[in-house]
Amino acid sequence: MQHWKNRTALITGASSGIGRAVAQALARNGMRVVVAARRADRLAALEDELKQAGAEVLAVPADLRDEAQILALFEKTRARFGGVDVLVNNAGLG
Repeated sequence: MQHWKNRTALITGASSGIGRAVAQALARNGMRVVVAARRADRLAALEDELKQAGAEVLAVPADLRDEAQILALFEKTRARFGGVDVLVNNAGLG
């Protein structure tokens, strides 16, 4: 994981389950993480948790069924971290 330290990962569906666990693991291993999901309250809780652990994190509430929100997600990511090195496309609807 040393190769990925200080690189940026964007994780969709990060408010719970696998997405949340992946975000936690990548942050713990030194990656900057952008977490995205529809549930803003859960994203804020994850953002606080990761920041308290010393991670660089950006939480962006987004519904990935909406192209404008996807474009805004990537623009916010570029503005904060310069771009994305790893994409974990985990969002889905049941």
